Amino acid sequence: MLQQLAENIYYYEIPGIRSVTIAFIVGSGPVYEPDHLLGISHFIEHTAFRKTKKRTLRQIKLPIEQVGGILNAWTDKESTVYYAKVPSTFFKIAFDILRDMVFEPDFLEKNVELERKIILQEYYAEKEIPEQRLFNLFFEKLIDGPHSKSTIGTEESIRRISKEDLDSFHAEMYSPYNVKLIIAGNVNSEDMEILKSLNLDEGTKTAKHVSQLKEGIVCDKFEESQQVHFLFSHNGLPLSNEDALYPSMVLNTLLGSGMSSLLFEKIREKRGFVYDISTNNIQSKEWGVFSVYAATSKENTEKLIKELFDLFKNFKLTKKLFDYGKKRLLGSLELVTESTSALTALYIQYVANELPVRTIDDIIERVKSVTEAQVMDAFEMMIRGQWSLAYVTPDDELKIENDDIRV
Repeated sequence: MLQQLAENIYYYEIPGIRSVTIAFIVGSGPVYEPDHLLGISHFIEHTAFRKTKKRTLRQIKLPIEQVGGILNAWTDKESTVYYAKVPSTFFKIAFDILRDMVFEPDFLEKNVELERKIILQEYYAEKEIPEQRLFNLFFEKLIDGPHSKSTIGTEESIRRISKEDLDSFHAEMYSPYNVKLIIAGNVNSEDMEILKSLNLDEGTKTAKHVSQLKEGIVCDKFEESQQVHFLFSHNGLPLSNEDALYPSMVLNTLLGSGMSSLLFEKIREKRGFVYDISTNNIQSKEWGVFSVYAATSKENTEKLIKELFDLFKNFKLTKKLFDYGKKRLLGSLELVTESTSALTALYIQYVANELPVRTIDDIIERVKSVTEAQVMDAFEMMIRGQWSLAYVTPDDELKIENDDIRV
């Protein structure tokens, strides 16, 4: 059962389990960054692991890792998340470490310079990965709005960000009211008393931003790639549209989740045009994009595009396909309840976007109530009409017209 213990503090108790996952969610990401400091949220996330006011690098990571736990963090467009998964008996230690990292990092000059080198290596590495280049191209060229900004930043901004910038931006963005906490697992009541020391109802918080998908076809030539990587995109549904949210989840599942999904079975298994093909709902509170990712050889590009859009144009929702999507989604949700980290990831989506937090049982019941007609309504919203395309190719630009990617 999910409980809200205090302002911005949530606990999902799983009796009998021996682990706990703790996640601090900070409303900080590139959508809130000035261009000359692009990537600073990601830079703060990196450097917070180096030192806090109370702990050294070793004192941050060793207590968690020596008991088999996981300590990590990530930055996305609107949030930075710090998390740990540990045996339940080490809850207080992990909580203290994460709290120090979030609220009391110590940005020493030497550590800033060390992380700058590491982040630059990450920046260069991204340019060598076709899939990463593809998604960077998609956000930069096909998203109109603040979400087009790069999470890692530019080479120039990474080199420019200073210790003083980190201190100032952290003081502004890491206000307690801009931080949320999710705990999932089994923690005894005495250990939970430590949460009384955390007050997350003071200060200011960031507002959610909206972007939109632009129409167009954009490409990036990357000679080192052995395949052409495609990301076909269409206006999707925002998380706040709950009436359509759950049908869209079923649609996403039956189209591109698992080896029995429609696209995998028709395009990979029967045609052999791709090694992998998948669908994804890129969603935020007030906007969303539905996408299809696929990679293939240059000689198969025309066949892939034609097959994909012929499938969409002639789509018929059979009972067999509908049942597959619904049953697979329900099964996936049931399996989430066995993993503290999976549960935490699910609830982060709700909490970070300031949506009503649904229990797993509530979500499952809403999925169970989805009808075939509702899935077809979602199909009309997410599939019909003009699509956009970003692709990475090892050769010259392909001859693809807008009509080729219209349903």
